[in-house]
Amino acid sequence: MNSRLKAMAVLLAALSTAACTVLPRPEPPRAMDLAVVSAPVDFEKPLQSSLRIHTPLASDPMDSSAILLKPTPYEFQAYPKARWRDSAPVVIRDYLARHLRNSRGFRNVVIDTSAANTEHSLLTELSAFQVVQHGKRHQVVLELHAEVISEQSGSSLCIRNWSIQEMAASSELESAVEAFSRASNTLATELTDWAWSCVQRAQ
Repeated sequence: MNSRLKAMAVLLAALSTAACTVLPRPEPPRAMDLAVVSAPVDFEKPLQSSLRIHTPLASDPMDSSAILLKPTPYEFQAYPKARWRDSAPVVIRDYLARHLRNSRGFRNVVIDTSAANTEHSLLTELSAFQVVQHGKRHQVVLELHAEVISEQSGSSLCIRNWSIQEMAASSELESAVEAFSRASNTLATELTDWAWSCVQRAQ
């Protein structure tokens, strides 16, 4: 009896293993990133000040790696089988940091994971980062509230809001990411010039 039970157990285990190998494995989602669309601002002389870029504050569903689509004013959806390489706030933070560093407008630019001391900080809130559908038209909407503060006094030096719209050629993922990149490039270019001017006036 024991031998028969052992044989049945071995057979069931083999069938279970075979069934697991037959099932198709789901493909991993595509990890997308923002592309640099144009050359960043380039200042001739850097300010003798360092700037810390904080990760934008955001609530769900913006605080996720989902590439968002809003087909109606009441609903968020996500592009299937694709995501941002990190959460949207981190992607925006890294994009801004890259532009600010490439501008050579500051003595140093760090992100909020750095332990380095800085004279100024850039605080932001991300309230929109999605494709909005208007009938057959698709438009990327990027909305960001930004504030430059003095680390020494904690006082606010400059405040500005951005609301950027960029048309997408179609609803396809590649077209959407291209429009996200153009909108982010506009934001980064304008914000770099604005932050530099703000800190320059404060010195």
